[in-house]
Amino acid sequence: MSQPSVPPPTQAASGGGGVQVRCAGCKLILTVAGGVTEFVCPTCQLPQMLPPELMRVQLKVATPPAPPPLASSQLNVPAHGIDPTKIQVPCAHCKAILNVPHGLARFACPQCGVDLAVDLSKLKQLFTPRPPPEEENEVAIEVEREEDEGGTVGETFTDYRPPKLSIGPLHPDPIVETSSLSAVQPPEPTYDLKIKDDLESSKALSCLQIETLVYACQRHLHHLPNDARAGFFIGDGAGVGKGRTIAGLIWENWHHGRRKALWISVGSDLKFDARRDLDDVGATCIEGKKALNYSYLRK
Repeated sequence: MSQPSVPPPTQAASGGGGVQVRCAGCKLILTVAGGVTEFVCPTCQLPQMLPPELMRVQLKVATPPAPPPLASSQLNVPAHGIDPTKIQVPCAHCKAILNVPHGLARFACPQCGVDLAVDLSKLKQLFTPRPPPEEENEVAIEVEREEDEGGTVGETFTDYRPPKLSIGPLHPDPIVETSSLSAVQPPEPTYDLKIKDDLESSKALSCLQIETLVYACQRHLHHLPNDARAGFFIGDGAGVGKGRTIAGLIWENWHHGRRKALWISVGSDLKFDARRDLDDVGATCIEGKKALNYSYLRK
C-alpha cells in the first residue's frame, strides 16, 4: 500500500536522536525517533513514511559506532511512530517502543543496536487473536442500500390483481402493493356471494372491490370467543373505492335478511356519497336515515 509523501519542511533533530517532519495531514511538526521510517501521526492518525533523503539520515542515526550510556531520565521516553499493523515491543536496553512484524523472533534494536529475541509463545498469551470478520449478506446489504436511497417505484411496488378471484372488471385506476407484501398469498376464498350475478351484469364493483367483499363476508361467518361476530378491516388507500365496497357489503347482508346497518362517517355531508354508492350497487330499495335526526341523540 502506498504511503502519502511528507511535505517539507524537514530537518534533522538536534542531538542526533531523530528527525523532525511536518505531518502531511494536520501539518504539525513531529519528532521521529532514530531508526523509524514509517510512523502514524498521534494527532490525525494518518500513516506516513519518511522521504528517501531523510531515510539515509535515519539509518546513520540508527547504527552508531558505540551506544552511549543512557541517563535515567531518558529510559522511559516513549518512541514516536507507532505502527498499528505491527506488535509494539519495548527494547530491553534503551526502552524504546519498537514496531516488530508478526512472526519475527530475533532482531536488532535500530536505536541502540542490541540484539533482541521475542518469545512468541508469551506474545500469543498477551495478544488475543482478532476474531474473524463476520460474513456479510450481500443481498441484505443491497436491500438496505436500496431502502436508504428510497429505491424506484418499480423496485418498491408491484401491480396488484386478485390472485384467486376472477369476478368483475379491472379496477379503473392502477393499484399497487409493496414488493414484500406481494410475496404473501391471501387465504382461499370460500364464500359464495348472493349478489354475484347482479355484480357481473352491472359491473358496479371492480375485481378488487369484489375480492374485498368476499373476504369480508367470509370473515363475518366466524364468531369470537365471546360469541360476537368477527369483523373485517379495510385498509385500502384513497381511490380504491372503500365506500362502494361497504355499500356492496350492506347489499349482500340485505339478501341474507340482515336489514340493519350502521354507517359512520367523519361528516354528515358524506350521507350523499353513501346514498350514491348504495344506488350504484343496486341497493335502491334500502332507505337511509341520518342518526342526528333521532331525538335521543340530542338529550
